[in-house]
Amino acid sequence: MADHTKKTGKRNLNTLRPHIHKQIEFFIADDIDISTFRDEMASMEHPFFALKGGDTKVREYRNGNVTVIVRSLAGIGLATIFDKDIWIYAISKLQEAINNNQSISRTVAFTPYDFFVTTNRAKSGRAYDDLEKTLSRLSGTRIKTNIIYSENEQETIEFGLIDTWRIVEKQKGKLEIGMVEVTLPDWLYQAIAKTKVLKISPDYFRIRKAIDRRIYEIARKHCGSQHEFTICLDKLHQKTGSSRELRKFRFDIKKLTKVNDLPDYEILFDPVTDKVTFKNRNQNTDKGESSRKREKGKKEIFKIKNKMFAKPSTLKRT
Repeated sequence: MADHTKKTGKRNLNTLRPHIHKQIEFFIADDIDISTFRDEMASMEHPFFALKGGDTKVREYRNGNVTVIVRSLAGIGLATIFDKDIWIYAISKLQEAINNNQSISRTVAFTPYDFFVTTNRAKSGRAYDDLEKTLSRLSGTRIKTNIIYSENEQETIEFGLIDTWRIVEKQKGKLEIGMVEVTLPDWLYQAIAKTKVLKISPDYFRIRKAIDRRIYEIARKHCGSQHEFTICLDKLHQKTGSSRELRKFRFDIKKLTKVNDLPDYEILFDPVTDKVTFKNRNQNTDKGESSRKREKGKKEIFKIKNKMFAKPSTLKRT
């Protein structure tokens, strides 16, 4: 398959743009520069996405009167927390357009290059193949839930994490243009339209471990801009959707408290009460300032390591 990771200018993207009258059929994501990243609130609170690849087990999660059932079609495995980058990318682009009073659509078109750069991914032929697998898992994962973004309805709904996807390949002279078209489920589109989204740190995409990404989402959703938020370990374990035994999950949390490199939030564990506390690094306190300095230092080290180990990408494929 041809590699389409090379950046195509916005004027070139116009060759794929449909005729626009009153409504747009496609939303061209590459035309939008993101100022802040956004995530959908319900999927931050409840475990829509798996934490490991190849997981085909049907998962049922209940929290109060909320039920979420996640299953995979055709045995391809549930969509993972890393596959969710497609959601975050699309949500952020659409929200940015809304903020700028621009028209949007459920069908989002984008170049692989823009997606890779925006979400801090490698730009390689393998990345392009991985993107196809991501799209397959997203379309093959079904969510059944009673979370409804409507003031007049109380019902249970089932949807795929994306409705459809396709890769459009066009030749314009010597230029080969490749774009991905993803149609978001109406459920997610309604969440964006009703502003059921939260700002997240751009450093979210440098979080390497699946469980750490999930814990950051939970901290962002529940702690937010408050000084701190405390949760029982078993409740946190349930919210993450982790399939690990509780004792192993406790070990993971203890490791994370030692590293303490989550964006925006410091994490503490109390072995006596078996509770986890998230503290906002952005609070104007001495401890908050100290935590911010540590996080800033870790970010600088991360940048230096990236430069040291960066290798020139090979964009052409044979």
